[in-house]
Amino acid sequence: MKRLYIATPINSLKGDDLAEKKRKAQRRIKILKTVLADEEAFKDYELFSTFDLPHDDETTEARALGDCVTAVLNCDAIYMDHGWQSSKGCNLEYRAAKIYGKTIFEHDKL
Repeated sequence: MKRLYIATPINSLKGDDLAEKKRKAQRRIKILKTVLADEEAFKDYELFSTFDLPHDDETTEARALGDCVTAVLNCDAIYMDHGWQSSKGCNLEYRAAKIYGKTIFEHDKL
């Protein structure tokens, strides 16, 4: 089965603190996994995101971004969620996907 990495903004979300931003992003990922799993274009993909990686509250931003880029390199495609352009992390994931010739699905271009 092919793998699809879901890139969604975290730090660019409005919120009181990083924990709240992460909760909002996790809710968004949960919804996206449900919606995308029902879409014909994504039927052959295993869906995963940063929240499926072994991060905890002690994980630094640099470590998390490194792990996410590694995940992008180990996937077949990437889904750029709504608002990804305003996220430094999503832009990094997008550029890695572009450089390595991954299939890129953009939220606003589907």
